[in-house]
Amino acid sequence: MESEDYSTASDSISDAEFLALWRVRWKASVEELTSLEHQRKTWLDAEKPSVHYTYVEFMCCYFDDLLCGMSYNQLAENGYVSEQEKAVVIEWHTALDGYNSPRNDDYDDAAILDDHEWIRIVTLGALAWKQLKILWNSN
Repeated sequence: MESEDYSTASDSISDAEFLALWRVRWKASVEELTSLEHQRKTWLDAEKPSVHYTYVEFMCCYFDDLLCGMSYNQLAENGYVSEQEKAVVIEWHTALDGYNSPRNDDYDDAAILDDHEWIRIVTLGALAWKQLKILWNSN
């Protein structure tokens, strides 16, 4: 039996379109992970509209769905980020990657938001986010 081709022209996008979409998602993910105010507002909201607004989901979206195990060296080599962008985020990214939640409970958003190490990492990220915006505005 021959397999049927269900694809349409709209099913595929160009490499340039994929890169543009990836960068939109990357910027949104970095922004979410570098705003303690946004995290407090969304993670602790008992009426939250989506499971996305949790520590676990923010981290999964960034590391698993977006970076897919790639290092920033690989991302820069493949044109996803510039060398300048990599230099701006690498310290924050490394700290984020090494973070362990209090009592190793990744589902305790309140404890994470009160954790001094998490606050330090988010603050480091906020500085990187500010530098990224300056970089983008200068180009």
